[in-house]
Amino acid sequence: TAPNFAGAAQQVLAWLAANAGLVLLVAGLLIFLVVAFFVLGAACEGALVRASAEHDAERPFGLGIAWRCGVATLGTIIRFRLLLILLGLPVLILVGALVAGAIAAFVSNHIGGGIALIAAAFALLIASVPYAIYLSLLDRLGIRAAVLEQLAAKRAIVRAHRLVRSRLGRVLLVWLLAIAVSLAVAVVVGVALALVAVPLFIAGAAMYAGGSGAWWVLVVVGLVVLVPLAVIAGSFAAAQLSTYWTLAFRRLELEEPPVHAYGFVPPAQPSPPARLS
Repeated sequence: TAPNFAGAAQQVLAWLAANAGLVLLVAGLLIFLVVAFFVLGAACEGALVRASAEHDAERPFGLGIAWRCGVATLGTIIRFRLLLILLGLPVLILVGALVAGAIAAFVSNHIGGGIALIAAAFALLIASVPYAIYLSLLDRLGIRAAVLEQLAAKRAIVRAHRLVRSRLGRVLLVWLLAIAVSLAVAVVVGVALALVAVPLFIAGAAMYAGGSGAWWVLVVVGLVVLVPLAVIAGSFAAAQLSTYWTLAFRRLELEEPPVHAYGFVPPAQPSPPARLS
């Protein structure tokens, strides 16, 4: 028999109505975390890009100055990211509309129409892959144009587009190498995490099979150990990839000054108060 999608939808709606307060609380918390990490990520991105460029130019640079540079370009990077989201929004809206229509068709037991809409959404996603790659290249190059060349958000997107158009072969080669490096790093990190996770899993499975209730202790220990390790490893890999794109951007220049000609004056430090004699 065909599954009863209408009954399942009514159960979900009933649960949401009975737990509206909890749902709103969780949704508000998630929105707050997304916005907070979006802003924090913009500051960290600017700091890391500037620090990588300064070290590549063999100029002294520290964590404090890098953070102040990231805060100084925070507004530009946020506007840049919002413009990129706006560029990708039409595709997301179309896919979302097709998925919503498919869900409505399944709920009303129009299985054929729902399957057709899902197929159309999948085909649209496949067709939009080149556009998604183009937007990702604009993101990688435009961020560095905004930070290193002190461009506004819109001008940074234009600068990135010109680089992609004029150096398409080199940009694609850099992108493919970045994918290869990311896969290699992912394999290394996965193997390292597996060396910790597999013994814990085998021990926990043996305890569970033997009827011991202490297996959940291993689950908790595994989460406490593996989650921080995964976050640290992922952050390290992301930092290395960002540095890779910064170095590549500095060597893809066309109309701007040479590689080592970026001028940078560290933010002025407050003078110490005068001592009373």
